[in-house]
Parts: sequence; structure tokens; C-alpha cells
Amino acid sequence: MTIRPTALGETVPHSPHATVVSLPTLDDVISYERKEPRVWSLIHAGYPRFVRNALVTAAAEELARRCAFTPDSEYLPPGWPDPPWALFPLAREDVARRLAEQAGARTLAYGVGGAGILLIVESGPAADRLAKLVQHTGALISSRQAEAWLADEPEASDTGSAEVRAALAPFFEGVAPADLLLCSSGMNAVDAALHAVDVVQSPAGRRAWIQLGWLYVDSIRLLEKNPGVERRFVQDVTDLAAVERLLAAGDVAGVLAEAPNNPQLQTADFAALRALCERHGALLVVDPSSAGVAATDVLPHADVVACSLTKYAASAGDVMAGVLAVNPARPYAVALLTAARARHVPLHALDAVALAPQVAKVAEVTAALSANAAELARRLAAHPSVVRVRTALTGPTADHYRRIMRPGAGAGSLVTVELREGAMRRVYERLNVVKGPSFGLSFTIAAPFMWLAHFEEVSTEKGRAEIRAAGLDPDLLRISVGLESVDEVWSDFERALG
Repeated sequence: MTIRPTALGETVPHSPHATVVSLPTLDDVISYERKEPRVWSLIHAGYPRFVRNALVTAAAEELARRCAFTPDSEYLPPGWPDPPWALFPLAREDVARRLAEQAGARTLAYGVGGAGILLIVESGPAADRLAKLVQHTGALISSRQAEAWLADEPEASDTGSAEVRAALAPFFEGVAPADLLLCSSGMNAVDAALHAVDVVQSPAGRRAWIQLGWLYVDSIRLLEKNPGVERRFVQDVTDLAAVERLLAAGDVAGVLAEAPNNPQLQTADFAALRALCERHGALLVVDPSSAGVAATDVLPHADVVACSLTKYAASAGDVMAGVLAVNPARPYAVALLTAARARHVPLHALDAVALAPQVAKVAEVTAALSANAAELARRLAAHPSVVRVRTALTGPTADHYRRIMRPGAGAGSLVTVELREGAMRRVYERLNVVKGPSFGLSFTIAAPFMWLAHFEEVSTEKGRAEIRAAGLDPDLLRISVGLESVDEVWSDFERALG
């Protein structure tokens, strides 16, 4: 396997269902974030929650045509943009109605078909808010579902989900395979987990959440936008004294933490955190996506585990999926599972079929990625152009990670690199690897992560100061090391670093 450069807008792999889109320069990343036509005219697929796949768009337009959607004149106020509506092909009608209501979007029509539920709303600010909520929750139909419907193929039988659950079951000891909820994305699993905790805790007046450490941007947004919920932020994952002070208020529904977090790659002391939550009546939701379920074992500490399967499990880079597991030993297990099952968007049958042969190899792939990442990190740390290298097995929380690491599993594919001031753009653009979002895949990927995930913050001085206050470099490079020869990848980094 060799590293491979890609042109702007090209997908990796070369598949209509690819989850990685190439952004070769920092200017491309900036244009991507600003939705500029220069970049977006070339993008037809990519990370599905951020890039609406061309097949999904085509299915939405075809479903609108088949529904003979013709808005009355009352929907066409003077000066309204063209077209005056927005199409959202979503997987469930109840989800469509809930998200539209939360966004304050004016619904013009619903369409129902094999391409899911087509929600048609007035375009404008409310539709923009709805688009963000759809992104956060991963509620769009999948590209495979859209492709099959456009081809008038019969509805697929679900032959893959049982195989996926069977492959995942060894990583969730004590959970019945049927109780592993396969979700449309990792973020959909997180959304269902947060909702389940709210259902259990809100009758007791518990409506606050603690965000422990720097989390993935959509997890933060779900906490921020959850109606009636107060988000409390503890910046340092090791500051359990601050966590306890917040828990002592008695109104905390849950704590949301990543294991490790991304991109700091720091890990909390989950045994101690579990004890604090028990003492104060809060529930603990853990997202181990950064290293994956085959590298970490967090279920014994958590009430609910919500994890992406887009990474590591779908290492070819052509499936979006997630999994949710409730710890059956916890007091509210039955209620949590019931609420999560009602909330989540199930993984489509065609995606389950595509995921099944890949997830069967997740332990082997994760171990290989971890070994390659550890070696590349070691070499990078010795380079004079590199200021700091982070992995989950280095730094002050390495022992915390070891306590949740499966024997011999390693720390996953992620390496965070901080370069000398002003060097990031030059190094990023000289690298000859795939450049874009995602990680935990068979090929190496580089990303100016803060520019992709936290553009609103990194593009202002105030935001950059907040990032630095969190102990992060706004211009860090996040590397997801693949299965290529480490020597080959290192040679490319040596050339780029100069």
C-alpha cells in the first residue's frame, strides 16, 4: 500500500460512498469552511454529515418531483431567494418534525418514499439552523439508500446488521448483541445517548450537563443547543475536583467525556470519574471514537457508550455508522436503552452489508494502525521542526489511557503535531498524503484539525486565544496514520518538514 496525493474535491476511496474528500491546501480548507463555490463546485461526496452526498441530493430532488411539490403563492414572498425552499431527506418522520420544530423552520410539505422522509421548509435562517441540527445528529438518509431508491431497486433485507453486532459483541461484554444499537453515524449515537440520559434524569429536575475536556465540535453543539439544558465546561480532564464541585449542585444529569479526547488525546481517570458520578447521582456517557472500541474498554465505567464506527470499523472509508451500548449493570439500564432505541436513527441495511466484512477485521486493523502511529510519533518527536507530539500513550494522562486500553491494543491512529510558529501551512501543503477530514482509516490522512472542526474559533483572535487557553495550538496538524509502510510515510514527512 502506498501513500497517494489527491486533487481538490477528489474522494478517497474512489467510491460514490467515500467519507473523505481531498482539501490539498489551507486555502482550500478555508474556502471549504466558507462554502465558497471554488471548492464546493468540485465536491460531490465526503464526510456525510458535513458534505451532502450527490446521490442524497439527487434523491431529494427526485422525491420532490414525484410528490409534485408546488408551493402556493403564500410561500413566495417578494424578494425571496430562488429557490424559496430547502430539501432535507431524513431517515425518520419523527426526527424530521422534531428538528424542524427545534430550528423554528416553517414546514411547507413532507414527502414519503423509499428515499426516506423529505422535509421541505422555507429557506432562510431557520433552514440554516435546521441544516446544522441535521449535521449534529446525523439524520440524513445514507448515500446507499439514496442510490438504491434512484435505481428503483427493491428494499434491501437487513442481512448485515446481525453480522456487525456479532463482530462488535466481544468489545461490549455483558451486552446482548440485540441491544447494541447500530446508528446512522457516531454523532447519532451521541445524540441518542444524551437524550436517553435526559429522559431518565429530567423528572428529578436534573437538566445540567458537564462537558469534560475539549470535545468534538458536534458533541459540544448538541449540549449547547439542547433545549432547557445548561452546559458546564471543565476544561482540564484531570480536574476532577472541579467536576465534583459542579456535581455537588445536585442538578447534573450527566457527564460527557471522550476517551481519549480529540485532538488533545488526553484521558480522564474514568474509575475516579465513575465514583464521583455515583456519589452525586449523575450518569456518565463516554465516546471512545478517537481510539475505537477495539483499542479501549470503557463500558465498565460508563452508563452509556456512544462510538463512531466510521473510523477503524469501516477502515476502507466508505461507510458512515455508529454504535450505542448501555451498561446492563447500571441502575437505569432498561430505561436508558428504551429511550435510546426510540431516539436513534438505525443504520441502513445496505450500509450494514458494506460494514460487516470490514468490522470483522477491526481488532487487527486497529492494532496495525496503532503500531504505525506510535512509530511515526516517535520519529516526529525527534525532528527539530516539531515542537510537540501528542498521542494517547504520551503526556500526563498516559497512565489513565493504559487503564482503559485493551491488552496490546495501542492508542489508535491519531497523532497530534505542533510545529514551529508559521510552519503549518508550508508543511501541510508539501505533504504527499491524503488531506481532509476523518481518521482511523487504512490510508494516512493529514488535517489542520482546528481549521476544519472549529473554524469559527480559529479564524478570530478571540477564538484563537480560547484555543490556546485550552492548551491547544490553533495551527496543529492532526495525523491519522494508515497501513502504509511507516518508512514511506516518514520519508514524506521528512521532505515536508524540511
